[in-house]
Amino acid sequence: MEVGQHVIRGLKIGAMLRLAAQIFTWLNTLILIRLLTPDDYGLMAMTMAFIGIFALMGDFGIGKAIIQTEELTPHMLRQAFTVNIISCVTFFLLFYCTAPLIADFFSEPRVTILVQAIAVQHLIMIFHTLPYALASRNMLYQQREKVQFVTTLSTSIFTLILAASGAGIWSLILGHLFMRTVAMIGFFRLQPCWILPAMSFRGFYQTAVFSGIATVNDALRYLYNITPTLSIGRLLNKTDLGVFSVASNLANLPGDKIGELLNHLGLSSFAKLQNEKKVAGQYLIKSVQLGSLVLFPMYFGMCAVSPELITLALSDKWTAAIIPFQILCLCSPFRMLSEILATAVTAVGEPKRNTRALAGSMLMLPMVILGTQYGVQGACIAWLGISLVSFALHIKTILPLFSVSVKELFVAMMPSFISASVMLAGLTWFRSSFAADLNSWLFLVFNILLGAILFGTTLLIGFRKQAFTVIGYLKH
Repeated sequence: MEVGQHVIRGLKIGAMLRLAAQIFTWLNTLILIRLLTPDDYGLMAMTMAFIGIFALMGDFGIGKAIIQTEELTPHMLRQAFTVNIISCVTFFLLFYCTAPLIADFFSEPRVTILVQAIAVQHLIMIFHTLPYALASRNMLYQQREKVQFVTTLSTSIFTLILAASGAGIWSLILGHLFMRTVAMIGFFRLQPCWILPAMSFRGFYQTAVFSGIATVNDALRYLYNITPTLSIGRLLNKTDLGVFSVASNLANLPGDKIGELLNHLGLSSFAKLQNEKKVAGQYLIKSVQLGSLVLFPMYFGMCAVSPELITLALSDKWTAAIIPFQILCLCSPFRMLSEILATAVTAVGEPKRNTRALAGSMLMLPMVILGTQYGVQGACIAWLGISLVSFALHIKTILPLFSVSVKELFVAMMPSFISASVMLAGLTWFRSSFAADLNSWLFLVFNILLGAILFGTTLLIGFRKQAFTVIGYLKH
């Protein structure tokens, strides 16, 4: 089967399973937010602020290197396994010992035991990295998504039971560790990897260079994304941080699930085309078209219905999260499209271009600190501006490698962007005219239906040819 067809088929299968998992995740998240408090989410954000970066880079980029390597030998696998063991154990010990310092940074003593507990995830990742990478490398999309679905469903049930029993913040901590454990078991069963550590690292240099750059990119991207959390947690208070954390979690939840699918699907698929960059460029445009068709209407629609969505689904105690949530919804499509570009350039063996784009984005981060002086909303507005600049930097740095012009990229994006913008404007007018006259639940349902009609009508009237072209990709 042609790589492109395999990509689209994998995307369709993965998307269906992700959609099912997404329903459970949303329900779980909404119920949890009702059961827990802003302080609980503030504590979780403090706990994950520093340790999260090492959860991403804990394997030193070994997983990406395994997926991207053209010829993978058993000896290389043993070398990768050895590096993974060393890095995971090192990060576990590092965070277990430095947990009191992280607690002092936030002036919150309870963070110490929480960081020490969550650090156990690094020991679990010893047996997760290689099976997951091999499943992605071998394009086991359907089987991989089944594992993710079971993991999501079981974790949702486990976490809700703990929260309902009054476990508070520990329901989030233990739920996170449970998720890591179930995923590790599932991927090890899917792609067993019974190997011994290597004693020699001869011939490992090229893999080490690639994985090192990939690790730097993961660290930069995480620092870039975590800056608002650090700024709010340090300069404001844990209640404000809890409000921002919930708004951010809700805004990122659907995009992160889609992004995770596109990231690992794209990494393994584009890696097959690393010697045919013009062909890879064609599939990059298709990926942007498909991503835009989902991301812009979904996020702009969430922005439009957020007052009812937040108050009805989460209760009135979370009304402070409405405006931050709206602003973050406007950021998310551009953040996810930047991720698609970054994944493509990493997969074809040019992660340094991604590093340059991320380094440029980091220069804009002081804007978040300035924005925080005006509260959570100010930080979110600053984040919107930074996201747009970062997207522009990714375009400028990455597109030339694939012989794709800026015009081609914008032509791929604009039908969905313009249609979603018309939808957002229409729903905003409808709110200002009729919100006071309708029951909140009825208004929410009517807004969703009206939004779908506005988006679909605008797309078909203004961009019929492009719309049917993108829909046609899904028929392969």
